[in-house]
Amino acid sequence: MSENAHCSATDGSTAGKNLKDLNDAITLHVQELFSNHADLEKVVVPLGGTLIGTAMAWFVMPIVLRKLHKYASEGPLMTIWGVSTKKDMSYQTSLWSAMEDPAKYIITFMAFSQMAAVIAPNISDYLPQAWKGAFVVSFVWFLHRWKTNFIANAMAKQAAIATDRERLSAFNKVSSLGLIALGVVALAEACGVPVQSILTVGGVGGVATAFAARDILGNILSGFSLQFSRPFSVGDYIKAGSIEGQVVEIGLTSTSLINTEKLPVIVPNSLFSSQMIVNKSRAQRHVSVSKLPLRTEDIEKIPTITEEIKEMLVSNPKIDVPYCYLSRLEGSRGELTIGCNIKSTKIEEWSSVEQDILLKAAGILKRHQLWTAV
Repeated sequence: MSENAHCSATDGSTAGKNLKDLNDAITLHVQELFSNHADLEKVVVPLGGTLIGTAMAWFVMPIVLRKLHKYASEGPLMTIWGVSTKKDMSYQTSLWSAMEDPAKYIITFMAFSQMAAVIAPNISDYLPQAWKGAFVVSFVWFLHRWKTNFIANAMAKQAAIATDRERLSAFNKVSSLGLIALGVVALAEACGVPVQSILTVGGVGGVATAFAARDILGNILSGFSLQFSRPFSVGDYIKAGSIEGQVVEIGLTSTSLINTEKLPVIVPNSLFSSQMIVNKSRAQRHVSVSKLPLRTEDIEKIPTITEEIKEMLVSNPKIDVPYCYLSRLEGSRGELTIGCNIKSTKIEEWSSVEQDILLKAAGILKRHQLWTAV
């Protein structure tokens, strides 16, 4: 066994020496080739670097990022981030996925621009600015993808935790506008344009634009206010001033309703900032008030009738705060007012309860022979 191990070690050292000799010979031939052809090195090295860098960016880096995502999702960092927040997150909606495409394209751009500088040396002076601009674009692109993935994850959890989807949609719009503005300013700075002059010109132009389009800007600001304050949602039945109907869509500048006549109504968002909004869909009770006519020949029966109606209302588990009283008395006729709060805001439920109350109250009046036609 000792002899075999010694022979193996000897063979290994011999193979290593042969490999070193082969490597030295190849290196010597390459150096001679570059010495005989001076321009060849200036082409082969940049071209090889470009191809290798591009291949690494498009084939190796995605694998590395997926490995990092898997490690971050299942490794020791789970104890810091928590199991419930990372367990169901796929790679497509993760931070690493948001980083993949911007990183691939900026590496490819830098590699090919370096090769272009070898072919056309006069563009070398513009490479630093071009790389700064490409970095700004890639970084803003990464932020946008990360924001989109974050909102997609939040939207996916809506069914479980029932949070407000429209508020996330408003945040998506506002953050997109902010990223666009940030990207424009950073790109101008990277290209050598003074940001001070941009802000000055933009400020003057913004004041003029705001003055000329103050109604549109007022509607937009009111739309953002509606999205975040949420006085009503899509599907709610609201009343604001003389406008009444069911909300169909909440846009950036206007809100669409279906009024009581089943006609579409477009309302500017600025109207809601100056009107009192009554959201009937968020009420926990439906107020029911009915008036029944009666004859007053036997007026002494009215206290008994009102008590019987109150007892009937109290016995109904679907209503609370019942009341009944004689609200009008004219000659031989009077009017009985019956009111209560119905514990439902669905029209099919409260209308059925209201009908039952009216039928039972009319039966009580008939039994005491005080019912009369209007």
